[in-house]
Amino acid sequence: MAETYLVEIRLARTRWKIKELTRVITENAGIGGFRERHPHLTLYGPFTLPGPAHEQRLLDTIAAAAKSAGPLPFMIAGWECREGMHGGVVAFSLRPSQELAGLVREIARTLALFTESLNAWDGRPDEKWFHATIANRLPPGKAQETLAMMDRMAARAADPASRPSPAERIASLVRRVLFLHRHYTIPVRPVLLDDAGLRITVMHNEDILGEFDLLAQRWLTRAEIESPAAWQQSMASYRRSAGFEIAAPVSHAPDDILLISDLHFGHANIIRYCARPFVESDPGEMDRVLVHNWNACVGRDDRVCFLGDLSYWKDRTPDSVYRGMLNGRITYVAGNHDRQLAGTVPSVRLAYGGREFLLVHDPADADPAFGGWVIHGHYHNNELARYPFIDFGARRINVSAEVVGYAPVGLAEISRILDGPEHEKRMPLLLRYPYVR
Repeated sequence: MAETYLVEIRLARTRWKIKELTRVITENAGIGGFRERHPHLTLYGPFTLPGPAHEQRLLDTIAAAAKSAGPLPFMIAGWECREGMHGGVVAFSLRPSQELAGLVREIARTLALFTESLNAWDGRPDEKWFHATIANRLPPGKAQETLAMMDRMAARAADPASRPSPAERIASLVRRVLFLHRHYTIPVRPVLLDDAGLRITVMHNEDILGEFDLLAQRWLTRAEIESPAAWQQSMASYRRSAGFEIAAPVSHAPDDILLISDLHFGHANIIRYCARPFVESDPGEMDRVLVHNWNACVGRDDRVCFLGDLSYWKDRTPDSVYRGMLNGRITYVAGNHDRQLAGTVPSVRLAYGGREFLLVHDPADADPAFGGWVIHGHYHNNELARYPFIDFGARRINVSAEVVGYAPVGLAEISRILDGPEHEKRMPLLLRYPYVR
């Protein structure tokens, strides 16, 4: 059997969520044996080399192609199935950024000079199918059958009548704790999430030959590849480069009103559930960055409206401690996790820039007779298609921390967008960083 190689990017922020969704889907479809264990985006390959002596040339060529590339953004947007060279494939669809598509073309061009690709699409990089495999090598018809099952599960997840009651959720949690049955932690619904490639991984058969850090611009040592601390450092570098960790104070007009929701201080699982750019083993790092970002944007006399869910966890630090860390004259709108948080209000109604705004945690609690713009949180980035940053048609604005880049956003900035050309297009703005469709 020929020695094969593969150049790939493994998922970063979305890794846990996509792996968990993949597990749920394949187990429900009865195709666990075909499941992809390490969700990734293939850049090139599989392919063969003329001989082991060319491995260093391979690594040097990839490093040259990725010179000064930096993180490679993409969107995970829905799912699909196709017939591959070795059977059916079910996968998450990816929308590449220009940077990612450009790197794929350069790697294909340079590696084609001395490799033999086993993937016909490597010769046509402009036609590349960008995807992250859920399962492959499926028998005839099984991919279409699995996709239909996924669509049915998504429809049930979107139907409020089919969602478990509070009592059912408690019973499910008890069974999970007692290991009486497997508990699926997240619903199956079409994914709409942003991510970015931070490292290029080169596989040799089933082993990692090398891993190139796109931010550090170097090949990592074997110890660094396997080190959780090194991955945490890669994630920190990514946060700073993406603007998720603010480097310098941000100024605002004196009359601006700053908004953010769903910080979830102390909540390790929110890092996984909402694909935050942190590591779940250190929620304290997340807390420190969120406080830093808040205070970099908010002066002591600035007006802030926080739209609920300040912290979350059974052994959490008291909310009063977190509140004492945050600058500004803050109005706290109650969230569904803000138990016994003193001084909260159910909603805020205000006028700014010639518009009326209603501020509430859950948009379902907004007065249906209100004719202005509803600003909310609650949904995080879990349903961006329904609850994007700005939905011009529904007059709805989502300021969940994940959607606005982990830093408060001002009503002045929002008003500029509502007055600008984006409003005329009537197309939703998914995220604040940048405005991604």
